This record gives sequence, structure tokens and C-alpha cells, in this order.
Amino acid sequence: MRKVQLTLSLFVLSLFATTLSAQEITSFSGMWGEKFYQDKEPLTWKEIDAIMKENQSSALYWQKSKKNMLGALIAGAANFGSAIWLLSNLDDNEPLTGPIIAVAGTGIISSIFFHSATKNKKMAILEYNDSLGKKTSLYLAPTSNENGIGLALKF
Repeated sequence: MRKVQLTLSLFVLSLFATTLSAQEITSFSGMWGEKFYQDKEPLTWKEIDAIMKENQSSALYWQKSKKNMLGALIAGAANFGSAIWLLSNLDDNEPLTGPIIAVAGTGIISSIFFHSATKNKKMAILEYNDSLGKKTSLYLAPTSNENGIGLALKF
């Protein structure tokens, strides 16, 4: 009876230990933006946002990324407006110096914000993945000694 209880408890403990391992997040560029995966399963933006908010260090980078992306979108909209202004002045044979400077300036600002957002997003994912290795978890490792071969519980 004692051996059955020991075997059953080791089995339950091994099931518990295998479910403790967290999965890393990977990111791939797609046609319509980045795609996030966790163990071959695609993640939605809501899921990735919730996952990033769980970890304090990755949440800081994730929030910076979202703010920088908002800045990039605003500057991109200004760039679109500047391009319309440029085309309007081109059709009306008006001076093009102001619109050209506006298009170039808003384009540069938008690209700087976008680059910063992408960098912060990558850093958030790297921080999250790095924090997974620092958690303490239980796992079973095969061992052998003078008593025989078996499984040892490692912390």
C-alpha cells in the first residue's frame, strides 16, 4: 500500500512539475503587422498585452512601445496631410518649399517613433522570455547512485 501511495504521489508531482514550465513568446513580421506565437499557438493582441502586463520589467517596455506607436501614427497622419498639401500646391503651381519640408520632417519623425516602438516591443519580449528562466520551478531529473537508478526532484 505504501508503494502505491508513493508511486501515485510521484506521478501527480511529475504532472504538476511539467505544467509549471512557461512558454517563450516569439514574434514574426507578417503582411499586416507582427504575429506573436507561444508554443506554435498564435496570440491575439489582447492576449499578448495581458501577458506583457504580468511581468513588471516587460510591462515598462511594452507601455513605451504602445506610446511610441501612437506617436508614429500621429506623425504618419501629419505626413499624409503634408503630402496632400504638397500635391495641392503642385496642382495650383504654388511654392513647394513648405510642403516638401513638412513631408520630409513628419516622415522622419514618424520613422523615429516607429523604430523606437519596434525596439521597445522587442525588448519587452526579450525581458519576458528572460524572466521565464529566473523563476524557480520543480522538475524531475534522472539520477543514478549506489542505491540504483531513479528520478530526483530538482528545485
